[in-house]
Amino acid sequence: MNRGYEFKEKSISGVYEIMPFSSSDFRGSGVKEYSEEVFKEHDIHFQPKEILTIRSKKGVLRGLHFQRVKEQAKLIRCISGKLWCAVVDIRSESVTFKRWIEVDVNEGMEVYVPAGCAVGTLALQDSLMLCTYNEKYYGEYDDGIRWDDKDIGVKWPLEQIEGSPIISEKDKKLGSFAAVFL
Repeated sequence: MNRGYEFKEKSISGVYEIMPFSSSDFRGSGVKEYSEEVFKEHDIHFQPKEILTIRSKKGVLRGLHFQRVKEQAKLIRCISGKLWCAVVDIRSESVTFKRWIEVDVNEGMEVYVPAGCAVGTLALQDSLMLCTYNEKYYGEYDDGIRWDDKDIGVKWPLEQIEGSPIISEKDKKLGSFAAVFL
C-alpha cells in the first residue's frame, strides 16, 4: 500500500504539517522523509545540511529555540511517540510576527518550520524525533525565548503530562520575547 505526500499549510506562512510518502507490503514498510522535487512543488526550498536524532521522555519540554544568525529551517519528524510543537513567528516583517501556532506531530508525521521561526516541543509520550536542518548548528548563534513567556502566551498542553514539564537548565535561563527582540 502506498500513500503519497500530503502538505497542509498552517496559519503562519511557510509552516507545513506533512504526511510523508510511505509504502508497505508483506515485507515491511518505508518512509520517504524528504524529496527535493516534491518540496519544491510546494514552494519549499530546503537543502538539508545536518540531521539530529532526539529522544525525549514523556513530559520533556524543549524550546522555544532558534538560531539568531545563519537561521535554520527545520524538518521535524516524529519517528515514535507523540509530540506537541509550538511554532512562533519571529520574522519582524511578517504579518504573523509574534504569533504562535500548535502542531500535533504524531508518529510518522513531519512539520516543516521555515527560517525565522522559533520552535518548541513537548513530548506527550516517550518520543524519538528526527530533526533535519538546512543550516549547520552554530553554538554562538543559538538562542531562544522562554517557554512560558507571557507576551507570546503559548498554551502548552501540560494537562497531558504527569506533573511539571522537564526543562533543561539552559532553557530555564532563556529570556523573554521582549528581552530577546526589543
